[in-house]
Amino acid sequence: MANRSVPDVEVVIVGGGVVGLSCAHELAARGRRVAVLERRSRFGDETSTHNSGVLHAGIYYPTGSRRARLCVAGRRLLAARLAEWRVPHRIGGKLIVAVEDAELPELRRLQKQGLENGVEELPLIDGAAARRREPNVRAVAALHSPRTGVFDVAEYLHALAGRAQRLGALLVADAEVAAVDINAAVITTRTTRKGAIRGRRLINAAGLRADEVARLCGDARHTIHPNRGEYAAVIPRRTSLINELVYPVPEDVSIGVHFTRTVDGELWLGPDARWIADKSDYETNRRPAVDFLPAAQRLCPALAAEDLRLGPSGIRPKRSGPGAPQLDFFIEPQPDEPRILHLIGIESPGLTASPAIALMAADWAARSER
Repeated sequence: MANRSVPDVEVVIVGGGVVGLSCAHELAARGRRVAVLERRSRFGDETSTHNSGVLHAGIYYPTGSRRARLCVAGRRLLAARLAEWRVPHRIGGKLIVAVEDAELPELRRLQKQGLENGVEELPLIDGAAARRREPNVRAVAALHSPRTGVFDVAEYLHALAGRAQRLGALLVADAEVAAVDINAAVITTRTTRKGAIRGRRLINAAGLRADEVARLCGDARHTIHPNRGEYAAVIPRRTSLINELVYPVPEDVSIGVHFTRTVDGELWLGPDARWIADKSDYETNRRPAVDFLPAAQRLCPALAAEDLRLGPSGIRPKRSGPGAPQLDFFIEPQPDEPRILHLIGIESPGLTASPAIALMAADWAARSER
């Protein structure tokens, strides 16, 4: 009979998206015995792959916030990793476009904030310079972010998972967590289909389900408010209208409906932002693609309704609900149980920030031993 007071691993990570896998990779690289429990049959099958695959620079987030600091640090780490691991990517830059003079003060504010955040290059260019980069875009001025890019998220996750496994991490799919039992010696995480695993520490990186996992750990402070973002796709023969990435001056809930030229050369328009009740509902009552046309034509007047088709969708794991102020990433140990670290509300730019989040988690694991 197994000794219930002896851990199977040092750290159990709940959630096998890009954040959980990044934590596993970093911990395993430091010689830690680590296991990742993922409720789905494939790793990264929710928020991590339901997005446009943008490598963000760190412009939009309040200076000093975790989102800003971790995005800037994560971009440097991730850009180097994409090149080293030969993951398909393109650092082609993006424009944040003011289409009228009234938007210029906000564009200047974004430039100031981005530079204060540590973004390395962020020139404000005039309309003529913007049109030289994007001839079909309407602009009186634009911020040019040359270090923004796109990458193949699925390929990156495959490489990340494989490297974590080669370093000794145990990755377990179809392992939805049903209970977390805590005692002085170990934390036992019980799954619905794959049995139980004992660890000295637990990292909650469960994304859309992070609030539910927190409650299983005895922490009822958190609520995830799912917010769906939908895309339209531009038909192949019209994708040449946009060369790289073109964004508007941002809105309140999201950074606005924008154009993304993916690493595969597709052209997406979106995402929008819609509050939903079901964390798994990617498709009910989808917006018609033509609904994106007004926002699209404001940036690119040459686009027509017949150029648009329905695109993919994703769901943001937001900490704040409708009408509430935007909240920062939550990355904190549980107050009554410092052996548990909760990573909650890791929405955009969580993909870019993931390597830096993993460094924080690995440092926490080291400190918690003392």
